[in-house]
Amino acid sequence: MEVFLNNLVKEIQLSGSVYRLALPHIESGRAKILADKIQSNGCLFCSAEYKKSPKEFAPLLLAASLLLAEKVYKKYRERNIPDSIFYDTMSDITVWANTLKREENIDGIKNIGWLNNHFNFELFKIGRMQYQFFKTNYAVSGVPLLKIRQLTVKNHRNALNIHIPEGEPLDFEECIKSLNSAKNFFAKYFPEYKFDGFVCDSWLLDPNNALFIDKTKNIVKFSELFDTVVRTRHNNFEIVRRLWGKKIHYASDIENFSENTNLQKRTKKYILSGGKTGNGYGTINILK
Repeated sequence: MEVFLNNLVKEIQLSGSVYRLALPHIESGRAKILADKIQSNGCLFCSAEYKKSPKEFAPLLLAASLLLAEKVYKKYRERNIPDSIFYDTMSDITVWANTLKREENIDGIKNIGWLNNHFNFELFKIGRMQYQFFKTNYAVSGVPLLKIRQLTVKNHRNALNIHIPEGEPLDFEECIKSLNSAKNFFAKYFPEYKFDGFVCDSWLLDPNNALFIDKTKNIVKFSELFDTVVRTRHNNFEIVRRLWGKKIHYASDIENFSENTNLQKRTKKYILSGGKTGNGYGTINILK
């Protein structure tokens, strides 16, 4: 176990200091107890435990996550999925550890609900993007009723849900390469999973982005990957969280935010002038 975990931490580039905080929980057996409980009962209880004692629970949850990653690795081996895919996928542990440190200045992880998709063998990072087994349910996804018929992947159909992890440039060509690789990956390693196409719900697909971001930029070009895009979740500030690493409730909250990049400058000006930000929902039908 020690050799595997040391290699995992190295490959996903998890901070050594954060890992050292998690290690005592692994050595004491507390992390295994928590990992087994998550695997048996789900992870909803973790939110309440985190709220009770964030600084103590976050390293323990990180330790349990590393053990859950070790468990799911066996399934990768059974299907002969390359180690490179495993490590790329599990690098989300580091992404969320960095997010918690940035947003709350706490070492460890909090977002086990999201990472459980990885540990349940349901989500894989292939190149620039991640892909999750998914059945479309557009009412739950927040797609307006009158817009559902526009989407090229029909409702209640098997699909692959695209997620775009932070930490790397959103290079348009790399996204195309990732999509093509994903088609080959699932055909080879999960031939039993028949799906109609890809779907994506993201702030990156908000059509309003084109109102204040240069249309030649990758953020706006990203929507060109999709057959159709409709606007959803009309009034949220997810773009603020992604650009500044902070959650806000009102537009005026960004009054004193930094303008270190042109994108931050444009976004701040747009929001303070009354512009609305939200999400878009895109589909790609591969059966056409």
